[in-house]
Amino acid sequence: MSATAGISEPASELERLIAELSGPGLQGVFDFGVDCHLAGVTKPVFRGPADRRWWHGVLGDDAASRTLDVRVDEVTGIWFQRGPSMFPEWPGQEVLGVHFLGPGGGDVLHCFVRDLYDAQRMRPEKLAAWQALRERYGNRDESRVDQGRLLPPAV
Repeated sequence: MSATAGISEPASELERLIAELSGPGLQGVFDFGVDCHLAGVTKPVFRGPADRRWWHGVLGDDAASRTLDVRVDEVTGIWFQRGPSMFPEWPGQEVLGVHFLGPGGGDVLHCFVRDLYDAQRMRPEKLAAWQALRERYGNRDESRVDQGRLLPPAV
């Protein structure tokens, strides 16, 4: 296979994290830009050579689908977030998410755990899945990304 051919399997730790968030365990909701998101289970496709990688995700069928294309090689950091919900309609609830940061430190993409609450109670299986994911990918709130590897933040 050539270096520029389409590759459907994750080729780095960063891409494996994206693939896990796209799968059935957490059923994350990815937000990219203004009012653009994918919700539910999707099979991510990763394309391009190591220095110019893209994540391509599609949810839905041909008639009603949403597509997301993100330059994975431009992600410079990851932030696992657990904190209060910013939505006023959910007072007292928390959000579990993963932020993918770009060169300026702002979000390139972020994902939050879908269906986190059952009425007013956080679903323990969702919290456990998010915590296990965080543990597998460095067991820290923040990581820097270097050529697809998740590393401790620079001192």
